[in-house]
Amino acid sequence: MVAAGAAACPVGFLIVGDLGLLMALRVQGIASPVRASVASGDELSAVTARLTELVSEEVVTERSGRHVGFTLTNKGAELLGQLLSEEGLRANERLQHCYNRFLMVNESVLQACSDWQVRRDSGMNIPNDHSDPSYDHAVIDALVELHGRTKRFLKQMAACSARFLLYEARLDDCVERLLCGDRTAFNALLVESYHTVWFELHQDLMLTLGLEREG
Repeated sequence: MVAAGAAACPVGFLIVGDLGLLMALRVQGIASPVRASVASGDELSAVTARLTELVSEEVVTERSGRHVGFTLTNKGAELLGQLLSEEGLRANERLQHCYNRFLMVNESVLQACSDWQVRRDSGMNIPNDHSDPSYDHAVIDALVELHGRTKRFLKQMAACSARFLLYEARLDDCVERLLCGDRTAFNALLVESYHTVWFELHQDLMLTLGLEREG
């Protein structure tokens, strides 16, 4: 099992370059060096050093206050768009097929995340206080089954671009941590949770394919 906050697999800058790091900042909105490291697949020291360079190049800005971390500037967003164009996956049929497969399970994954937060009791929705182990186990089992259905298209995505390798590894790790009793691995915010990584994957696919979110 990959420890939360550690790199999910050794992809690194040699393969994904700045595209992976800039995408991580884009889909996370604001990211700590640790989360950027996990999402981009490189060592924390290398990511921290590169973020410092990107700040000096005005591609990234560092924020302080309530939410601390790094975020893209307008220049950074433009550079990400350029790198995505150079990657050449905008009209890739295989990746579009993967995205269609993603959408087929997306609603069910989001429903499982909702079920983890809220449960029905006497005909009413109430916050899930995790006092009913049988209920929690059923929701976890549902997520594990859904995760199994993602395996094929996640591997097909990685065949389109090596940077997509990380999503399967990160989602695998969330499932393993959840099965080991880590409740934050389901849908906690601003950490490596299944819901967070799933959301980032959705954003990445849409940006890579040049799609806009409906509504």
